[in-house]
Amino acid sequence: MLVGVITGGAVAGIRATNGDSQRAPAPTATAAPGSPRATAEAFAAAWSAGDTAALYALLDIGSQGANAQQIFAETYDGFAAETTLSRLTATVTAVTEGSATLSVHLATAYFGDFEYTTTLALTHVPGKWLVAWDATAIHPDMAGGSRFRGTIDRPHRGTIFDRNGTILAVTRDVRLLGLNRSLVIDRDALTAAVASLGLTKEQVDAAFASTTVLNQRVTVGPVPDERAESALTVMRTVPGILLYFETQRVHPLGPAAAHVVGYTRELTAEELEKRQGQGFRIGDRVGAIGLEASFETQLAGQAGAELRLVDVNGLTLKTLFSRTYIAGKDLTTTLDAAVLSATYARLGARAGAAVVIDPRTNAILALNSSPSFDPDAFERNDRASLTAITANPGKPLTNRATTGLYSAGSTFKLITGAAGLASGLYKTTDQIFCGATWAGLDPPRRNWEGTQGPLTIAEGLMRSCNSVFYEIALNLYNKTEGQLSKMARSFGFGSPTGVVGLSDEAGLVPDAEWKKSTKKEVWFPGDEVNLGIGQGDLLITPLQLANAYSSFTAGQLRAPVLVAGELATPRGAIRLTPEQFALLRFGLRLVTSPTGTAAFWFSNSGYTDFAGKSGTAEDVGTQSHVLFVAYSPAAAPRALAAVVLDEGRSGSLEAGPIARDIVVAALK
Repeated sequence: MLVGVITGGAVAGIRATNGDSQRAPAPTATAAPGSPRATAEAFAAAWSAGDTAALYALLDIGSQGANAQQIFAETYDGFAAETTLSRLTATVTAVTEGSATLSVHLATAYFGDFEYTTTLALTHVPGKWLVAWDATAIHPDMAGGSRFRGTIDRPHRGTIFDRNGTILAVTRDVRLLGLNRSLVIDRDALTAAVASLGLTKEQVDAAFASTTVLNQRVTVGPVPDERAESALTVMRTVPGILLYFETQRVHPLGPAAAHVVGYTRELTAEELEKRQGQGFRIGDRVGAIGLEASFETQLAGQAGAELRLVDVNGLTLKTLFSRTYIAGKDLTTTLDAAVLSATYARLGARAGAAVVIDPRTNAILALNSSPSFDPDAFERNDRASLTAITANPGKPLTNRATTGLYSAGSTFKLITGAAGLASGLYKTTDQIFCGATWAGLDPPRRNWEGTQGPLTIAEGLMRSCNSVFYEIALNLYNKTEGQLSKMARSFGFGSPTGVVGLSDEAGLVPDAEWKKSTKKEVWFPGDEVNLGIGQGDLLITPLQLANAYSSFTAGQLRAPVLVAGELATPRGAIRLTPEQFALLRFGLRLVTSPTGTAAFWFSNSGYTDFAGKSGTAEDVGTQSHVLFVAYSPAAAPRALAAVVLDEGRSGSLEAGPIARDIVVAALK
């Protein structure tokens, strides 16, 4: 009987169901030549190696006469195919003059591992022993024409949609152009013909560089539907060109959604070993990054599998294994394809990231990192494109939106103002002098735009006055126990955002305990003052920045949402009074007003219902990035964008108009 033990055992060799195989090394024979054990061990070794010719040579004349070699080989190959055999190890456990007992370990791709014993009948001929073979030598249940039949039901990978039903990822038949290089007459003419279809010389060169045999088909690239007729003409007139269809994962937005939606990849040999018996085979793909990876189980479903013993008429005698089929499920996200495309276009060639959120629900509408890449290059295994991606010094595979760590710059002044108000050290009506220099610590520190006079905290945000926030931070250092760093954490900095579907960095909110434990140093007043304007050791991600400002508009920290229908999980209150919230919101509104630092790109350009805050990293020589957070309508925002550019001089002048245009696109 075939006794199933489903394990994750290691696979020494892989046997595909199309008959191509690699087998475990054959056991070394130890018996005396010509003995029954020698024959049994040779049979076990040949079977373990998948060598049916060697097996057939061990049969006696009667067995060979009753079983043509081709039929004999097909019986073993059929058993391997039906059981989805990955590895078989046969070992001789007992021998008599008339028989031998084999212990068989069967590892399968879909049905787990099996252990059973079978018996070889042995006959003596002059000088040696041979096998009197019938199908029970494969398995004792295969008597009288019975055989094993495996049924596999493989699910279709689910589709990923945006919030409006636009497809972001789908599995479909893709028209491909390929080459049979053995038929090519004129390579230059072929390259020119392929170029007329939108494919590149580099793709053709990569196909010609393939190490496969010349008459084996190699892929050049996809042919869109609008060029199908032209491709047919080229195929008929240029020797060596082929057209065919393959099922592939396709991401219609391409680079505009690459980092958040992701792509799939082929399972490695090591992963196939670990997943032995779970329904995976050579060539199967899984999500590599983004939503494709995070929702792999939902999108992929589960292959149904059943292994039965049937009689000569195909009637089931018994079922040895059954796994339930689970269909791949679609995933509807909160993303907006139009906003993703607009954000990608607006970032253009600038390295950086942008995150767009609907503050009402904290739903992510877009999450873009620049430079980006074509995710379908991984689906096609387009070597030329993949080489260009991995060699790009801009590191397009890095998701700057979730893993890029930046100083917050002056966007952090909102948190400093909130900490000052929440501490009770400042009232909403208090004014703080904004001088050209701030002498609260030695040496004095410069304010970026000179003296502005007495300012409320809201007016301090409007002019982004360093002196105002230096003063607040120093007072917090002297009169509270870590109030500034605590307020930063209440805005979500210093920990992952809690978004389901993406992995994001925690960043860092420095404080006295952190500095003592990591640097073995005391937290000085200068550390707090640097933190007050978003500098020093503070590190944030663009996603954290967008989420912090979105949560501020709602009055409580929330996890961002990526999956349609989910609610934003509350993660703690931002402890401010209604009057304090109102003052800070007014300050953000003033930033885009005619007297604010972002006036030129907002109110002077006709965009009058915005609020926001700029940030420019000021650690000369170590930081050069710029930031801007914008949202609209100011009183009840429906869209918010946080933009971070890796290189820049002014958050208001460079990141500001990008954030503004993205918000406008999201409001359409």
